[in-house]
This record gives sequence, C-alpha cells and structure tokens, in this order.
Amino acid sequence: MPTPADPLGHALLARRLAQIPGALAGMLDRPPPPLAPATRAARRFLITGTGSSEAHARHLCALINLHTDRAATFLPLSSFTVPAPQAAWRDKTLVVFSQGLSPNAQLALRRHREFARTLLFTAATPAITRGAGKPERADLLQTLLDSGTELIPFPLAEEYTTLIRFVGPMCGYLAALQFVARLDGCSFAPPRPEQVLPPLDSAPPPELVAAMQDHPQRFAQGFNLLVSAPVSDYAQNLSCKFMEGLFWRCPMVSDFLQFAHGPFQQTTAAPSPVLILRNNTASDAEFVHRSVEMLRGVAIETHVLHVAADPLFAIFGFEAALNRLVFDLMQRQRTDQINWPGKGRDDLLYGFCPDT
Repeated sequence: MPTPADPLGHALLARRLAQIPGALAGMLDRPPPPLAPATRAARRFLITGTGSSEAHARHLCALINLHTDRAATFLPLSSFTVPAPQAAWRDKTLVVFSQGLSPNAQLALRRHREFARTLLFTAATPAITRGAGKPERADLLQTLLDSGTELIPFPLAEEYTTLIRFVGPMCGYLAALQFVARLDGCSFAPPRPEQVLPPLDSAPPPELVAAMQDHPQRFAQGFNLLVSAPVSDYAQNLSCKFMEGLFWRCPMVSDFLQFAHGPFQQTTAAPSPVLILRNNTASDAEFVHRSVEMLRGVAIETHVLHVAADPLFAIFGFEAALNRLVFDLMQRQRTDQINWPGKGRDDLLYGFCPDT
C-alpha cells in the first residue's frame, strides 16, 4: 500500500534493487539440492510462463537446447485453454515459471496430470501464499506438491505493490542456469559468484542516460533493441521494463541479423533511436561495428551498452544496467508505480483461469 513517505513506490523499488546482489549471492552460496531422478532422466520439456516469467521460460528453453542433448519447447499460456491431441504431452515434462503463482499460470498447472512430470519455478510456498490471504493458491500448490510436482524456488516471494519487479526477474535467470547445470551432460558447470555477480556493476552509457533524460519523447513512442543470440530469444523483460517502469511503448527487440530484414528499413523511414547490447565475444564486436556503421550511414541515433561478460552471463549485466536506467527515469518523471494506469481493471485477462 502507498505511504505518505513513499506515495509513488520509489523508495520500495530502491530497496528491492539493493536486494539483488544479496539475493543472487544467497542462491550461489546455498546451491539447490540434487534433482529428483525422474527429472534428471527427462528428455523432452514443454516450458511456459508470462510477463517476466516468459523471459525465464525462453531462457530455460535456450539453455536446454544449446547446452544439453535434451529438447525444450516454449508454449504461451493460452495454449493450455484447448485440449491437446491424445497423448501429445504424456512423455513430456511440464515446466511452469510463475513467481507468485498467478491465475494465468494455473491454466498450465491444472493440467499437470497430462504430463509425465511437472516442475514449478516459483517464489511461492503454501505457507507464504496462505499467509498472504490467497488460500486457493495455497491449496493448489499443496495439491501439486502432494502429487509429485518438483518445486524449484527462487526469490522474491510477494514482490507486489509496484507494477514492475526487479528481484524475481533477475533471480529467475539464475534458477534456470542452476537447474540446467544439474542435468547430466550439461556443457557448463554450476554458475559461480565471480561469473554472476560482477556483471551487476554494469551501467548504461552516459550518453544514453543523457539522451533519455533530456529527450524522453524520442524514446517513449518506441525504439529498437539489438542483441545477439541467445539473449535475443529471451530479451522480453529487457524490453518490457520500459513499458512497466515508465509506461512507454515497448522497444522492438531484434537479433542483429534480423534487423536488416525489415526493422532497419522501417527505422530509416520513421527514424527512432537504436540501443545495441553487446557482450564480450568477438562476433558481438563485429556485429556492433557493422550495425553502428550502417545506422550512422542513415543518421539514426545509436547507443551501445557493453557488458563485459560471456553470453551465458551477459543477461545479468543487461538487466542491471537497464534497471538503473529505468529507475533513474522513473524518479525524474515521478512515475506512479503504486497506482499505475489501468490498475484493478485488468482482471478479465490477468485473472483468467477457468476451472478444468
């Protein structure tokens, strides 16, 4: 609830931003327990989530497909409103990401019996959910646990009050990395503090900060985000934080090579800024050089955010830098994160979860 001392929720968000390093360090200091044998034996995963959880779901898909000999597919939650072909899911493991066990996520969870196994990545527990006055969610979660659903916990429980979330989105990426590292044959070792924590010091380039502070109207109606694979496949939250934090139009995310197949031409016809996200690989350096040269050739405002990390850990730096940028702008523009536009009027979709 808003308080006289923090009517816009900015002090609360500042505290949450400050929690992120400790929350990630805690996850790294206390590695998760071994996976159940049935989970380690799973070969095919069907993964879902929405909001920031869509980024986590797509992140997990990329990690499984690129770093193990298993296969994973992402499905939007609306896919669970229609019957699946007979036995289509029987040999697959359902994976659901939902930080707070939202009603939409329950669409998938209520069909867990159609799958060989179910995994739930969440910050919720029966006790926490019941204590928050959500007995139906607590009962569902307990039923899932009693039926053998494996819980993969990550912080932050009850990250509500504001529209934007900072802690859960960051911790969900680490939970996915730690999960895949425990699968037999994974090509990377369990993540270590020196890999995950240093990128959290990443900051947006000063010229980008100045441009957004001095000319926010140039960005508010949409700009372009360029980033290489695999991050380009799970960059949803990088884009959505401008929408959720500032109520701007979501920037369009393009893979570097996709950008030349339409987005560049549209940007040239109707000029808008471009923000390029770069990791530490030689291929990214080449992509950035070519993109900057191409964009400057048509006089498009271009900014580069360089995170000194390998692709596996660059997402932590991109998230941290853009969190800083969005929060600074939020404060300057006095964006109301407690009584946001449309608050309380979204339940026809947000609360959608018919009984199954």
